[in-house]
Amino acid sequence: MKVLNKYIQTAALAVALISVLSACNKEDQNVERAMQIIVSGYNGGDNPLMIAIDTTRYNRPNDILKPASLAGLNTVYSYSTQKERLLTITDTVTKKILYSKALPAGGSKANFNFIYLDGRELEVDEPVADPATNKLSFYIQYTADDSPFDIFLYNKNNESGKEHRQYLARNVRPRTWISLDYLPDEYFSDMNAVRAGSICFTKAGTTDEWAFNQDENMSKMSAFGLNLPKAGEKGLVLPYFVVHDATKLVYTRLFFYPDRS
Repeated sequence: MKVLNKYIQTAALAVALISVLSACNKEDQNVERAMQIIVSGYNGGDNPLMIAIDTTRYNRPNDILKPASLAGLNTVYSYSTQKERLLTITDTVTKKILYSKALPAGGSKANFNFIYLDGRELEVDEPVADPATNKLSFYIQYTADDSPFDIFLYNKNNESGKEHRQYLARNVRPRTWISLDYLPDEYFSDMNAVRAGSICFTKAGTTDEWAFNQDENMSKMSAFGLNLPKAGEKGLVLPYFVVHDATKLVYTRLFFYPDRS
C-alpha cells in the first residue's frame, strides 16, 4: 500500500509539473514581441506597390512604394502569438503579389530587399563574405547607353587643392551587378575624407568625362551615407542599387548591419 501511495504521489507531481510547464510555455508564446522591419529597393514599375505583414497593411501615402522611386520602409512590427508571418509586396492596381517572404522565426531585426525592374524582381547579388577583405557590389540602372565606365572614390583637399582617387572598378557596364573587393587605402582610412568624398562614374580610362548624360550631377554622388567600411573592418558584404531621379544619382543600401555606426 505504501508503494502504491508513493506511486500515486509521484504521478500526481509529474502531472502537476507538466501542467505548469505547459502553462509557462503557453504564456511564453503569448508574450508581446517586436521586430524592426526594414524594406529597401526600387519600384521600377508603372503602378504603386503596397507592403503588408500578415494582416497589417502599410498603406499610408508615405509607405506606398511609388513608381520610379526608391523603396524605404523602416517600422516596428509587434506580435504576440507564434506563427509564420509573411511580408508581401502587392501591385495596388492589378492586386498581384510580386514578393512574399516569411519573417525570421527569431531575433529583433529583419531586412528585406526588393528591386522591381522590367516587370520582374531583380535578384540582389550578395557576394560570399571574405574575412580578408570587404565585398561591395553595385547595380547601376542606366538605360541611355551601354558604354563602359570607371568607378572611383574621390576627395579634393579644400586647402591644398590636391585630389585623391581610389579606384573601385574599371571598364564596367550598367545594368549588371559589379562586384569588387574594398579596403580603404591610407588616405581614405580617415573617415572624414570618406564623408567629404564622392563616388564618381567617368567614361572608361578618363577622370573628367562624366559617364552618364555627360553630366556631373548625373555621374557623381556623395559617399557620406554609403556607410563604407572603415580601416580595420573586414568581412562585410555591402550591395547598393544606383539609379537616376530627375536631376541626380540616388541609391539605396541593400544591407543591414545594426551594430555598425
